[in-house]
Amino acid sequence: MADMRSLLRPAPPRARSFSSRARRSLACGAASSPRATLKRDVLESVKPYRPGSSETSVGEARRDILRKLELLEGSNEASTSEIRAGVQGRWVLLYQAPLKDDERLSDYEKKAVTVEGPFLSAFKPFTRDLFRTLSNTQNIRVDEERIENVAEFRVAGRWTGRLNILGSVVLGRDGDEDEESRRAYVEFSSFELSFGDGAPLSVPVGKLSELLGKSPPRGWLLTTYLDEDVRVGRGDKGSIFVAKRMKG
Repeated sequence: MADMRSLLRPAPPRARSFSSRARRSLACGAASSPRATLKRDVLESVKPYRPGSSETSVGEARRDILRKLELLEGSNEASTSEIRAGVQGRWVLLYQAPLKDDERLSDYEKKAVTVEGPFLSAFKPFTRDLFRTLSNTQNIRVDEERIENVAEFRVAGRWTGRLNILGSVVLGRDGDEDEESRRAYVEFSSFELSFGDGAPLSVPVGKLSELLGKSPPRGWLLTTYLDEDVRVGRGDKGSIFVAKRMKG
């Protein structure tokens, strides 16, 4: 199995901490018009489609949200260095959808690019349609090259459970203000599955991959907008997402 660093050139340095000064700078920018208006509009538009909702954005509704997200992306004022430092932390998924219309999605994309979001999109082909995600959170520790994705879910419409996917995360090459510098490369290594109050079952992803004849799930996330509490990004599976920073 190739090491994640083989995907990058060269191995990136560790991210600097996202300072309180940088947070105040982004907060001031986010509070000003017209960016604040764009942000409020986006958050209001995606509210009906949060993970766990029975609603799914399709057709014109999805295209309208995409247009609003593209405007918000275009208003981004966070520098590449602020983005590299700012992705670290705990995030909750607010919205995720494919960039293409449904009729243009391949069978794989229909499975990988769903409301389960970018945090599980690389893992989704393994789960088929058994899991319905209720909430989706992510803990990114760039300084430790560690990522943890936690999904609260319901199985077959009856039982609740928790899926904790563990892996490594490495930032792209730190260079100019380009996309590579704003990417985070992820490879999942194991997951823990539990139901109700039961003890978690830990399974190495490599073993599961061998059984299914598939490669271990991996991919990248590109941050396209960042302020003090909201992050917008795109995934390698053809998705766009909105996440909110968790406090504490």
